[in-house]
Amino acid sequence: MKNLKSKFFLSLVGLTTLIFADAQSELTKPPVPLKNNVKRSNPKIKTQLDRITNLRNEMAEVRKSKITSRHSRGASANPKSKIQTISLVNREKNDGIILRLLERAEQTLTDTLPKARFDWERSGYTSPEKMIDQAEGYLKILKEGKDPLPGKFAESGGTVIDHCIIKKGGIFHLFYIRGKAATHWPEWPTRNFGHATSKDLINWEIHKPVLQSPEKGWDEYQVWAPHIVKHNGEYFMLYTGVSYPCCQCIGLAKSKDLFNWERIGDGPVITPGEWGIWQKDGSADCRDPSMLKVGDTYYCYYTAVRKVKGAVPPHEFCVGISSSKDLINWKDKGFARLETSLKTPPESPFAVEKDGKFYLFYTSYGHGTVVAVSDHPAKGWKDLPKDKLVTMPGISASEVIKDGNDWYISLISHAQNALHFFEVRKLIWHDDGKMSAKVIE
Repeated sequence: MKNLKSKFFLSLVGLTTLIFADAQSELTKPPVPLKNNVKRSNPKIKTQLDRITNLRNEMAEVRKSKITSRHSRGASANPKSKIQTISLVNREKNDGIILRLLERAEQTLTDTLPKARFDWERSGYTSPEKMIDQAEGYLKILKEGKDPLPGKFAESGGTVIDHCIIKKGGIFHLFYIRGKAATHWPEWPTRNFGHATSKDLINWEIHKPVLQSPEKGWDEYQVWAPHIVKHNGEYFMLYTGVSYPCCQCIGLAKSKDLFNWERIGDGPVITPGEWGIWQKDGSADCRDPSMLKVGDTYYCYYTAVRKVKGAVPPHEFCVGISSSKDLINWKDKGFARLETSLKTPPESPFAVEKDGKFYLFYTSYGHGTVVAVSDHPAKGWKDLPKDKLVTMPGISASEVIKDGNDWYISLISHAQNALHFFEVRKLIWHDDGKMSAKVIE
């Protein structure tokens, strides 16, 4: 997840709690009729509101076609419906996003957006007219029997941000922050994790969400950025818990089957050491954990802020590091100072070991996914040279997956108006030390 003070982050995040029935989100329900207000009598606004009504009517026809295809055997059952050529999950994704864009545009036009908690929640969006244009463009492509957002995974009307992947019995399990399309996270807090499975990292089946936030406690407000490893026959998840004052800590949960999870202990297991700037009762950075096992020791890497005496401002961003033998008791191992991300947070750090070297992939604002390298998992981290630094520009929250001899890298891609999607690429390690990614064929 992102730092509250970063303008770049504000345009990348929109989070929510979603409840599904029959693989369809409550976000795709028809919007509640809005009360009449003076703005509706404005001719220019009325024109845009009429466009929204017309597009919703078109969407209703598309969704009828979708329902028909659910109960049909093959495309021949309804040859007039091109929409049937798109998978159910992708149809749900697209029609939910289109409806959310229209709803956001309508709320903006009529001054009926939910009350904002922070001033920046209204930033990062286009005009309502352009938002309607965006929805109309997606709908046009969808009606042609094509996916307007190909290769991009999200729940219906939702988004995906920080995530993790673990393989069990030949099946990849994806856990992720469940976002609401066209929404920043304070408007609809995320209070559980999405869960989906796939055999090929491309086609996904959505399951019930996991690890619901408690009504009270240190992680009562939101849960972010899960990461999972298998240890002693069980699965352990580190995740970011967020309190209502926006204090971030790292907590622990475990599962035997990846579907049912329980928290371990009554509080967080990792917070920054004395070097960090962190406060229990206010906004504080300690998020995006990931784990790497080296020998019998697990190392956790997370986004943090450290004190810098005499500097203006008296702090800089860094990657915090902790270690553990049992995943329950963690020791502070200091921090990694990364030159590319001292003034902006190094988000979603993720370390891997290859050929005796350690590589730390992380999100650098203004660059995308970049890489640091070290000979030791807890010290000596340095960004790669500029000509090798960037693995993928313009994306965020990458994680690296090794499956047999194959390497993959996940990413979050972005579209206008707070739309964020999960994708996977093949990771290529070049002989000159540079990394790149290519589409899975």
